[in-house]
Amino acid sequence: MRNNLMTGFFILTLLLFFCSTSFALGAFDQAQIYLERGDVDRAIHTLKPLTSSSNEDELSQVVEVLYTLYSEKGQTQDAIEVLQIFIEKFPRTQLAYLYRYWIAKTEEESKKYQESLKLLQKIASEYPSDISDPYNIRQQAMEDIALHQEYYFGNYPAAIESYLMILTQYPAYEEKSRILLQVANCYEKTDQFDKAMESYQKIRFQETDPYYLDLAELRIEYLQSDPTWARKNAAILIKELRDAFEKKDLKTIESLAKKGDFWTGQMFSEFDIVSFSQIVQYFSTYLTQSPLQVHPAQKRENEYILKITSWGDPDFSTLYLYIVKGIYGWEWSKIVLSNPEIECQANNFGDT
Repeated sequence: MRNNLMTGFFILTLLLFFCSTSFALGAFDQAQIYLERGDVDRAIHTLKPLTSSSNEDELSQVVEVLYTLYSEKGQTQDAIEVLQIFIEKFPRTQLAYLYRYWIAKTEEESKKYQESLKLLQKIASEYPSDISDPYNIRQQAMEDIALHQEYYFGNYPAAIESYLMILTQYPAYEEKSRILLQVANCYEKTDQFDKAMESYQKIRFQETDPYYLDLAELRIEYLQSDPTWARKNAAILIKELRDAFEKKDLKTIESLAKKGDFWTGQMFSEFDIVSFSQIVQYFSTYLTQSPLQVHPAQKRENEYILKITSWGDPDFSTLYLYIVKGIYGWEWSKIVLSNPEIECQANNFGDT
């Protein structure tokens, strides 16, 4: 709660610093005092009368602060309504479309996906051509539409069409490769592997960023491989992995690892995309000297996690093996390295 209050206090401080008008100084000063005391309700009550302002700059300042305070209190409907005050008074402005986008994202966070999709579609189709778009709201709305269609509704053909429309309407889009990855992902989910390969090949020929190049290369390897590592039943794969680690059978462990893009990294840090063959030496070094213990697999949402403790690495004594459903079946696709100190720090941070 304290972090939320400090966010509101920080916003008020910025507004007081930059605001050259006198309309809000008294109210904002008083609201700041209330927030310092932890009295969010009185801060809101002090600021609400300022929403009657007919000055665009002044009104935008107050609705943004109220939107933040309402959101932090979990009063999403009040947060939406305060933005709508500005939209109704200044409907054809850059900020009005920014606030429409905020409303759409608020609905999304509330898991009202149909409502948020409709709002995003309205933004994308109605953003006036004679108004500049410094926030790239229309472009972002178009991407969010595709993400909704892909992840919330599973409408992959519609998502593909939406992604490709972004590339058509914004040919200079800096993150073209990221969009092509989404297109390829949708093609994979509809078993159109040839078209997925075409998207990955486009990335190979136009991209210079090593991340996208490596990922495209590894996905091509994945699609072209004989999926001998995949199992129709997660329990079978979990048992085979358990047996291989308990027997310290490196050859079997390697055979059970997913080919292509295999993810590895330290807990609570960024992950690297590698081919499992690149980390075989790591397993060769520590597997035989580890008095390891394999724990029962835990199910978490759409994946299973196999925990291994007493691993021989002096820096990371715990391994987490992630088993997920891929296009070929259940696959071991990721390793997370950890240790008790990392996990203790994370737990302590979560309690603060």
